[in-house]
Amino acid sequence: MNFRNNPAAAWAGPLLLFTCFLLLIGGFRSDKIDAPWYFARPQMWVYPLQTFVVLGVIVFWWRNYTFGPLNRRIVLWSGIAGAAGIGVWLLPSWMFNQGWVPENEWLGFTSRAGDETSFNPEKLTGLDFWSAILMRFLRAAVVVAFAEELFWRGFLWRMLSDRFRDFSVVPFAQKSALAFAGVTAGFVLAHTKPDYAAAVIYASIISWLYLRTKSVGACVIAHGVSNLLMGIYIMATKQWGLW
Repeated sequence: MNFRNNPAAAWAGPLLLFTCFLLLIGGFRSDKIDAPWYFARPQMWVYPLQTFVVLGVIVFWWRNYTFGPLNRRIVLWSGIAGAAGIGVWLLPSWMFNQGWVPENEWLGFTSRAGDETSFNPEKLTGLDFWSAILMRFLRAAVVVAFAEELFWRGFLWRMLSDRFRDFSVVPFAQKSALAFAGVTAGFVLAHTKPDYAAAVIYASIISWLYLRTKSVGACVIAHGVSNLLMGIYIMATKQWGLW
């Protein structure tokens, strides 16, 4: 089997590659006052590179993917699940910003305005501003949605739900407490502490959608809707730390 037709590489590879690019940020970042922009804010060039490279490998491996059933009813439920999930995700920081709850990092009751290292398009102007914004939406609503759901529901869930067979022949959405717990735990640990509580609920909502529809495509749509709505919320509230 050649690399282009390798199921494990195709389903797991995009997210693993996406993660490798995140490690570049810590490796290149410099806190020196006189550091050039590409060291002071490496995410400004790492994220666009990450977006195009990961999108490219998804296209490269596209022939390996099957996404399960998709129809208007499933698409509708995917959108509802995605909207509900991101509502839960954003609610704690919104409540904190309204002054309704005291700060609690574990529950996500924190300001997400960000700091000097956060992506802040207000530092840009004109074409640079809009290019950065469009890139962020492409990265979050398309690349992240595909890379994460190909891995969590398309690869890891099937691998954990039937550990004695090649994951690529395991049907989507087999009921498995181990798969549910493993995917939820992995998803939570892939995020930061303020998002842990919301990530548990979000992962459960998307897993419920997966079990109901038996469709990875539904999960991709839900994740894309979530990230699109989060981007709109960030633009409206300037909570750049969410990005």
